[in-house]
Amino acid sequence: MSLQSGIEKYNRKTETMAQNYNAAKGRMVQNWVKGLSEKAGVTPSASRVQAYQNGVSAAQYRPGNGQKWAENWRRAMTGG
Repeated sequence: MSLQSGIEKYNRKTETMAQNYNAAKGRMVQNWVKGLSEKAGVTPSASRVQAYQNGVSAAQYRPGNGQKWAENWRRAMTGG
């Protein structure tokens, strides 16, 4: 595998991860509330749920930068 193909693979995989994360946002709040209830016996207030929902809605997973990955990889491999 060439370094260029590694960069391309990195970019593809992180783009897919971003798409998956953003697609899952709809389930995040439900799972958070369910988890708190089942694991901690806590039911969050409506204002807490709304605050969490706002945070999830605002969050964006950003795909990685293949060039930066390659630069860091080179640095790690050369000890520099």
